[in-house]
Amino acid sequence: MTDLIFHPHCSSLEFSNLWRDDVLNRERIEAQVAREGVLVRFSQAHGEVPCAYTVGLTERGLPELILYGQSPGHVRHAWSLLEPALHLLTQPGAKVFHGQFDGQAVEVRGASLKRLRDAFQLYGQEGFSALQVYWTVGSDNHLPQQWEIRFLAAQPFLAGGSLGDLLGGKGSA
Repeated sequence: MTDLIFHPHCSSLEFSNLWRDDVLNRERIEAQVAREGVLVRFSQAHGEVPCAYTVGLTERGLPELILYGQSPGHVRHAWSLLEPALHLLTQPGAKVFHGQFDGQAVEVRGASLKRLRDAFQLYGQEGFSALQVYWTVGSDNHLPQQWEIRFLAAQPFLAGGSLGDLLGGKGSA
């Protein structure tokens, strides 16, 4: 698994602070959260869809966020678009993107909180909540390409309820 940390407020889209996935350095994470406010953890296990998740939004009284992307570059681009809209993502059901892909915030069920590995280890399962930005075919995307359909089908749905609930406009259960 490749795990990288990048800071949400950086002007470039470079990765920094390469960490091994099997080592949690709690003191280092706590110090970085205290200094930076929010960390964004990038992860891509072999054969899985790349994702990014936050550590530190809990300190601000907000849910942590997780999003998946078609590639590491797509994840970084999505985060750069998402960061200015963080204030919109405090409730499940919020629609955050419209275009090639539409993104909707869905509440991550308890069993899936472990996917936000460092947040889970730092706060514990009962110590934080999280929202996933779940991608669907965009309202402006009338003829999705094959790679878009493959990506959308491959991303995990971490919310309770069913994908049908989301697509039916009910949000998460």
